[in-house]
Amino acid sequence: MKIDISFLCVQPIDIESDVYTNLLLKKIPFPVIDRYCKSTIDDSSLEWMNKYKNIYSVYEQLKEVDIDYIDIKYLVRDLSQDRHVVRNNSGETLQLDKYLNIDKTKYILYFDPRFSYFVLVYEIAFTFPSNLLSSFLDYSGMENNHEKRDLYNTIRDLIVIENDESVLSSWGQYIQSSIVDQIEIYIQKIYKLKVLDTSITIPTNSCNISAFIFDNSAHDNDYIAKFNELNKYAERITSNTKMESLYDNTVFYSFNGRFHTIILKNEQDYIRFQPLQFHIQYMWFLVERYNKLMNNINLDLMQEDSLKKLQKYTKIIHTLINKIELLSLHDSDFKHSIEVDYQTIYKKNEERWSIQALLQSSKQYINFFKDYLDRLFSQKNELFQKKQNYILLFISLVQILALISVWTDYLSIVNKENIKNIDTRVIDVFNTSSTLLSVNIYLPFILLGSVGILIIYLFMRNNK
Repeated sequence: MKIDISFLCVQPIDIESDVYTNLLLKKIPFPVIDRYCKSTIDDSSLEWMNKYKNIYSVYEQLKEVDIDYIDIKYLVRDLSQDRHVVRNNSGETLQLDKYLNIDKTKYILYFDPRFSYFVLVYEIAFTFPSNLLSSFLDYSGMENNHEKRDLYNTIRDLIVIENDESVLSSWGQYIQSSIVDQIEIYIQKIYKLKVLDTSITIPTNSCNISAFIFDNSAHDNDYIAKFNELNKYAERITSNTKMESLYDNTVFYSFNGRFHTIILKNEQDYIRFQPLQFHIQYMWFLVERYNKLMNNINLDLMQEDSLKKLQKYTKIIHTLINKIELLSLHDSDFKHSIEVDYQTIYKKNEERWSIQALLQSSKQYINFFKDYLDRLFSQKNELFQKKQNYILLFISLVQILALISVWTDYLSIVNKENIKNIDTRVIDVFNTSSTLLSVNIYLPFILLGSVGILIIYLFMRNNK
C-alpha cells in the first residue's frame, strides 16, 4: 500500500511600504496586467486552484505570473543531504529524495491586482510505502524538538528562513531569488516604477504548511493518533488540539499554528479542501500587510506631520479604506462558495486565527485614522490660513503707508495758495474751500484709524 502526501505552502511577498502604496494608488487596466501573466493553463499550474476558479468567481482575478522555473533536480539533490534527512525516535533515517513525486511538485507565483498583492504557493508531493512511513510518525512521549528533524519541519526548512542563522535549501534559494527579480521587472514594466533590490523580500518565518494525506485504507485510530502527535511535536508552541473526524470518517482535520494535517479518504477532496487552507493564509497575510502599512504611516506622522505629508497620506488612507472593504467582500464571497464546509471546518479555523477580529480591527483602525488625519489636516490648514492672513495684513499696511505718502504729496500741492487753481466745481461739492482743506487734512487719519481697528480685530480673531 502507498500513501500520497502533498505539502501545500503559502508564502507572502513583502513589498517596502513606499513602493506598495505607489502600487495601490496607481491605476492600471487589467488587460495591461494580463500581458505579463499566463494566458493559458499548463502543466505547471495548480490543478485545485484552476478548478476552483472555473466553478466560482471568488479568485477569478488572481493572475498566474509567467515565471522562470528552477530545475527540480536541485530539490532532489537537497533532499539527499544529511540536514534534510528525517530521523525517528530510534535514530533511523528517511531519505525523502527517493519518494519525491516530481510530476506533482511545483510552485506558482500569483498576483492579485485588486490588492496589489503577490503570493508564492508551493506544492511538494511524495509517495511513501505505508509500512515505511508509519515508523516515522511516532513522536509520543518526546518533550522537545530542538533539532526539528521531523517530517513536517524538514519540509518547512526547504523554503522558510526561521531566523538569521537559518540556511535555505539551494532549491529554495534559487526560487526565491528568481521570484524577487521577476517581481521587480514585473512592477517596472507594468507600473513604470523603479524598484530597489531591497524593496522586495520574502519575510523571515513566514509560510504555514498544510499536509494533505491521501490514504483510502489506513484510517484506524492508531494511524490518526500518530499523525496528530507528529503535528503537535512539529509545532513551536504545543497545544491540546486533536484531529477531528468529519463527514462519516472520510476526512480528518487538524488545524494548528505552523502545521496543519488533513487526511482524506477520497482523492477528489484535494480540490475541496485546499482552497480552504489557501484562503485563510491569504487573508492572514494580507490583513497583516495592511495593518503594518497603517502602523508605518502612523509612526512617520509622529515624526513629521507637515501639510504636504498629510495630503499624501489622506489619499493613501482613502485607498486603504476601499481595499479593506473589498477584502471583506472577497472573504464573504469565499465563505458562501464553500457552503457546508464553512460551518464544519472553516469557521473554527477562522476563529482560531482571529481572522474576523483582525479584519474588524483593521476597519475600525482605518476609519479612526481617517478621522484623525482629517482633524489634523483641518488644524494644519487653519494655521496655514492664519499665516496667510498675517501676510495679507502686512501687505495692507505697506499699501496704506504708500497711500499716506501719496496723500502727503497731494497735500503739499493742495494748500491755501494753490487751491484757487482747483476747478470750482470740485470746491462746490465741499461747499467751501476751507471744508475741502479740512477733509484733505483729516481723511488720512480717519482711514488710518479705521484700518488700525480692523487689524486689531482680525488679529484677535485669529488668535482665539
